[in-house]
Amino acid sequence: MTRIFENFRALFLLIFAIIALAATARDGELTASNYEYRGGVADGKQHGFGVCRYTNGNVYSGHWDYGYKEGLGRMVYADGTVEFGTWRRGKYVKPKGMKFRAGNKCYGIDVAKYQKRIDWTKLALAADARGNVKNRKSKSAKYVQPVLFALMKSTEGTTIVDPYFERNFREAKRCGIIRGAYHFLSVNSPVEEQVEYFIANTPLEPGDLPPVLDLEINKNVMARDHAKVVKMAKKWLKAVEKHYGVKPIIYTYNNYYRDYLKGHGFDGYDFWIARYGAEPSATRWEIWQFTDKGRVPGINHAVDIDMFRGSYAELLKYMKENPVRTRED
Repeated sequence: MTRIFENFRALFLLIFAIIALAATARDGELTASNYEYRGGVADGKQHGFGVCRYTNGNVYSGHWDYGYKEGLGRMVYADGTVEFGTWRRGKYVKPKGMKFRAGNKCYGIDVAKYQKRIDWTKLALAADARGNVKNRKSKSAKYVQPVLFALMKSTEGTTIVDPYFERNFREAKRCGIIRGAYHFLSVNSPVEEQVEYFIANTPLEPGDLPPVLDLEINKNVMARDHAKVVKMAKKWLKAVEKHYGVKPIIYTYNNYYRDYLKGHGFDGYDFWIARYGAEPSATRWEIWQFTDKGRVPGINHAVDIDMFRGSYAELLKYMKENPVRTRED
């Protein structure tokens, strides 16, 4: 009798394991009259993490439970307005006391190898009741804002490709986050080769932010070889614009812009400015990196947090007016 019981128990556990395995979400696609879905699928329903694009222009990126939106999620409506936070049985649950709508202020992050392996499905920024992003330990940080865009390091000079770039670039798109890529300019290798290296390793496509040139050259080198660096930067910018069909953005620090770039032929470019305190003084800043000490679920390291000059709807408009074009376009 004991042996029969043990055999029955083993059979039951095997059947249970098979059922559990069958119920486990696997990546797949679902199509209906009003949507197209790509992500986790179980029993023919959305399950796990996935992105659902509706025919009315709305897009939901987040977690599902057998066909219901459940847990952390982001809905971007066709007009560019956003809902972000917790969903229960398919409905968005707005926290009590929240005085903002996600997307009215447009936040993002920028990442490189230091952030290592990121779980892009868990990203959320701590915010106060008015939607201002705060330190997670702040008493007023009782709400969340979405990461709506992400800039990531691609290349440096002619020999360095960020080891996490390929994964970050792929995962950001999979999770419905607008993505961009930057090149760190080096004075130690020919700029023509740096252009080729960036292009060869950075498959920007329509829907991505314009390419970015990172200018953080040592101040002593910049003071000594200012004319050389300016010439190199201009060559990179013009060559990359020719390839991607859109004028690049320049990243630098606020004082660096003031001391070395302003008035030297870069004033026609948009800027991504790092300044930890007051708002950037650069006239044409579009993105502001306001802290390098952000702490975000899904990232086990401090991370830079950025803010676009306008709302998410205005970011979408900016990208429409400054589109990346492939050679086939």
